Formats: sequence, structure tokens, C-alpha cells
Amino acid sequence: MDPWQRQLALARVTLGWCVLSTAVGVPLAVRGDRWWRAFARQQVGWAAVDVGVVVVAEQLRRRRMRRAGNPYAPAAVRHERRVLRRVLAANAAADALYVAGGAWLWRASPDRPERAGAGAGIVVQGTFLCVHDTFHALRA
Repeated sequence: MDPWQRQLALARVTLGWCVLSTAVGVPLAVRGDRWWRAFARQQVGWAAVDVGVVVVAEQLRRRRMRRAGNPYAPAAVRHERRVLRRVLAANAAADALYVAGGAWLWRASPDRPERAGAGAGIVVQGTFLCVHDTFHALRA
């Protein structure tokens, strides 16, 4: 497994998810229902943050490749695999916490549609990211 290419694949999937999240979120944001508006804000907000993460990750990947001298030397590839696996595992753990927090917010706010909708939106985003990061961590 080429960790440099794996990172590009991660970025492509994440950007695709951002497009989908935005495509779902924008039309829901104009609905009159407060629950759906809050849900939509989470979709669009997480998409914006995720795009920023992809941009920064790509800049860091390029910098690490330059600094490695030969980024495809066996030692450099092994090191990058370890780093990628650790980062993805930490992200997956954080994602699981997002899901738990979102679920709590959703369930604890039956009389507050804005909070419940935001919680549901967090669950959707966190679940995707947890599956995504876990899958790629296992493959790294």
C-alpha cells in the first residue's frame, strides 16, 4: 500500500462526501422547519471544515514528501504508513465521540428542535467519518 496515494484517495472520498453533504444541506437550510434547518447547518458546516482539513492535509503531505528526499524509499514509506495509521485511528476515536455527543444532543432535546436537528446532523457526519477513517486505518 502506497501511503502517499492512500492519502490522495482519502482526500477524494472526503471531498465527494463534502459535495453530497452540501447538496443535501443547502436545500434543507431554506425549509421552514427548525429541526431540518439545524440539521442542514451541520451538513454544510462540516463540509466546509472537511474541505479545509483536506487542503491542509494535502499541503502537509507534499511537504513531507519533499522533506523525505526519496519519499518512496522503504524506510520513508514504512514511516508514512505508521503516521497515517496513527492519525486515522485518532480521528476515528474522535469521530466516535462526535457520534456519541450528537446522539446525546439529539435524544436529550425533544422539545428543542434546533438542538435535536443539530445532534442528528452531527450523528450523520460523525458516522461517515468514523467509518471512513476506520476503513482507511485498517487498510494502512
